[in-house]
Amino acid sequence: MLKKYSAYKNLIQLAHPLVKSYITKIRDKNTSYLEFRQYVDKLSMLLAYEAGKEVGLKSCNIKTPLASYRGSVIKDEIVLMPILRAGLGLLNGFTSIFPEARISHLGVYRNESTLQPIRYYFKFPVLKNKKNTIVYILDPMLATGGSMCSAIDETKKTGVLKIVAACLVAAPEGIKEVQKYHSDIKIFTCAVDKKLNNKGYIMPGLGDAGDRLFGTI
Repeated sequence: MLKKYSAYKNLIQLAHPLVKSYITKIRDKNTSYLEFRQYVDKLSMLLAYEAGKEVGLKSCNIKTPLASYRGSVIKDEIVLMPILRAGLGLLNGFTSIFPEARISHLGVYRNESTLQPIRYYFKFPVLKNKKNTIVYILDPMLATGGSMCSAIDETKKTGVLKIVAACLVAAPEGIKEVQKYHSDIKIFTCAVDKKLNNKGYIMPGLGDAGDRLFGTI
């Protein structure tokens, strides 16, 4: 299901037929915001499934109705961090895969003139063991990389060592920006597009993900 881009370190792109089909659906400008949300939910679940391979396991002993069994359970505490507001669109799929995950929130908006990220809100849970915690940072569009780098910076300040970035569409500029400052971070994405336009939007992209998710176009 995976295709790993050799040109980019730690970039993992999903290469499933359903992913390609659903991505086409959300790119289409004629897709309604109701359908857009539905397909984003499907994509985020597939994205969470693959990104879930980064979770650590530990052994445990249980009893089935017939016998003893040595199995595995997740050892990591999982934190989902959507970048507001568009990142909320990926939350349903990720919570379906990780129902016991804690939810953090990071509010960042992009200055339309400078394209620089400006943080306005950050709430992070109190953790029992930061060494056994994995944080998934959720943002549909990895464009300039500014918001994602800001989110990674804030997360690293908490002392968490394992961080994964997840997005639907990524631009080469954003990938390079994250890898420039955070080469240790794995990025999971459904698509890698051509470039950014002069306004910092991904081309061909899918438009403003937040507006299309919430019907505020």
